[in-house]
Amino acid sequence: MCVYNYLHPKIKTMKKLLLLAILIALPTSLYAQSFALKANLGTMGLGIEGAGQLHETLNVRIGGNFLSASYLYESDADSEFDVDGDMNLGMYSLLLDWFPYKSNFRLTGGLVYNNNVMKAGLLPKQTYTIGGDTYSPDDLGVLEAEFTFNKIAPYLALGFGNPFSGSSFGMNMDIGWIFQGPPKVTMFGEGLLAPSADQAPQLEENTSWWTGYPVFTLSFYYRIN
Repeated sequence: MCVYNYLHPKIKTMKKLLLLAILIALPTSLYAQSFALKANLGTMGLGIEGAGQLHETLNVRIGGNFLSASYLYESDADSEFDVDGDMNLGMYSLLLDWFPYKSNFRLTGGLVYNNNVMKAGLLPKQTYTIGGDTYSPDDLGVLEAEFTFNKIAPYLALGFGNPFSGSSFGMNMDIGWIFQGPPKVTMFGEGLLAPSADQAPQLEENTSWWTGYPVFTLSFYYRIN
């Protein structure tokens, strides 16, 4: 059976977003001709941004996005392991939007502070008898791998929508890529499943293709001035 548990942001995460909104509003409103607040929903998580218009073809955005989710794959009774996974997203971004045709189409580039952490674990569910000795799932323990990425990552995207054009309320969209680099793997374990020294480097090699993070974000904005 596959069980997916989508966790709403915790209260402390919402406090982070409110504090972030204040911190975004102060510097952006000082230097920009116009200012807008944006609420985000997408593959980067739930977040908030402040956007400022520097020029009729150039906007700046500062924001943060967060999400926590877990996944438990409960295999059938004959299988040896269940698989447990956790995803904790935390990304802060500094982005520039360029509108080359003075329309709502834009090119976006910038940097992301990437605090994402992914975890996957093997949970034994069978009892084994080896050489006359019996080992329960508790004796075997658990094996967990943690994946982290480059803290500073370039961001490139195509976008549609401009909070400084048209209505004071509206929606934007981003489709892009975060160049986060291959994962760094740390392995943890207890019992007989405790990892050997060569397992983490081997897993890093096996996942070296995982160098990017896809971006699809819908933003709902309100222009303040």
